[in-house]
Amino acid sequence: METVKDAYRYLDNARDILKNKAILKDKFYEDPKYVRMACNTAYSGLLIAVNDLFEYKNIKISKKKSARSQATDVKFYVKNLAKMNQKKMKEFNEAYKYLHLLGGYDGSLYVDTSKNGIMFAKSLITWIDKQIKR
Repeated sequence: METVKDAYRYLDNARDILKNKAILKDKFYEDPKYVRMACNTAYSGLLIAVNDLFEYKNIKISKKKSARSQATDVKFYVKNLAKMNQKKMKEFNEAYKYLHLLGGYDGSLYVDTSKNGIMFAKSLITWIDKQIKR
């Protein structure tokens, strides 16, 4: 199983993709393919960290019953993070919006979209790292 330590590596990989592949010009990236790839990578890292926290706290991760990917519903993450820390739940929502929706799905080329998403993800991952005492 991947842990919160791996989540940092995912964020580094996302930054590297944006820096070396997405081609920055003014305040926009040139290639939506690499923006999507970077945002999805960063969001995956965030989910790895949150899943690690939930495992540490003995929160059983529920899966969608009929989903093709068997992915966990985002509402599950929001609900359980809200029970722990309202501020961190809000950061998760913002990371979800910037990384998963705007960056991953829409391929937003605006630099601040991915930058803000990664900032929120890093803040949450750092907090999770402090919560898990290993």
